[in-house]
Amino acid sequence: MNINRYNYLMYRVEYPQERGYRMEASRLPDWIYITITEEGDSKWMTVYSRWHVEKEYRINPTYSSDFTDRQMLIELSAQVHRMFIE
Repeated sequence: MNINRYNYLMYRVEYPQERGYRMEASRLPDWIYITITEEGDSKWMTVYSRWHVEKEYRINPTYSSDFTDRQMLIELSAQVHRMFIE
């Protein structure tokens, strides 16, 4: 089992002058962090919060180990933000 810890989410930032966008990191508040766990052929994200009733919350879906942590952060950051930050 491999566990990586992250203190940021990824956001799409538009750059109209360049006619494109970039995915940029935004630091999480000190009271929350994310882990991505890889076990066998599966990977999943878990959010840890000191403020919420559920201190540990596993985010669905589970991904194939072919996905990179960055891809998972890009796909799940908006969901995590809605659930825990807003």
